[in-house]
Amino acid sequence: MSGTVDDVDVRVREERARLVSVLEALDDEQWQTPSLCAGWSVRDLVVHLLMPYELPVHRFALLMLRARMNFDRAADRWATTDRRSPSEVMAALRDTEHQTFSGGPGAPAEAPLSHLVIHAEDVYWPLGVPSPTDPEDAGRTLDQLTSPRGRRALTPGLLDGLAFSASDTSWSSGDGAQVSGPAVALVTTIAGRTAALHELTGDGVAPLRARLQPVT
Repeated sequence: MSGTVDDVDVRVREERARLVSVLEALDDEQWQTPSLCAGWSVRDLVVHLLMPYELPVHRFALLMLRARMNFDRAADRWATTDRRSPSEVMAALRDTEHQTFSGGPGAPAEAPLSHLVIHAEDVYWPLGVPSPTDPEDAGRTLDQLTSPRGRRALTPGLLDGLAFSASDTSWSSGDGAQVSGPAVALVTTIAGRTAALHELTGDGVAPLRARLQPVT
């Protein structure tokens, strides 16, 4: 499911537009809903999505130094110290419509799409909003998550002995006990969240749940 950079840019714009359409309907209370990223509200998570567009290289380097070269700590500081209102965050997100970014040296072309899809689902699930994500974009994200490079960022052993298949696209990966469900539910689960486990079926769901529980 890999594609050219131009193709990925188009898909990112489309997924961003879908996210914007959901965010535009939120009230102030919903903006403060805890997202699936621990410690971040929906507002904080959207600020995180702005990070690669708004943070110049020199400021990113300074932020990383202050965070002792820990990216998660740097990202948390960026998201939680931002003081913009939801309307200001929305305006900034709309301003990224025609901007692009790469995933950095050695990153696959699909990295910006995967980043957006994973975090958009981190918004949709806790809000109880039906996901508007294109299943094919979710499939591309699954390709990244289950690649040798992607696996290094997952919960250790999470995918071992499991065969995953999307019920709404042709994507599949792995061998072993079966885990099936909508592509977006697989994205959220393989990314380490438990919110979508109830959408999955198969004899591999129980061991998958057990592997995720200790880290939630």
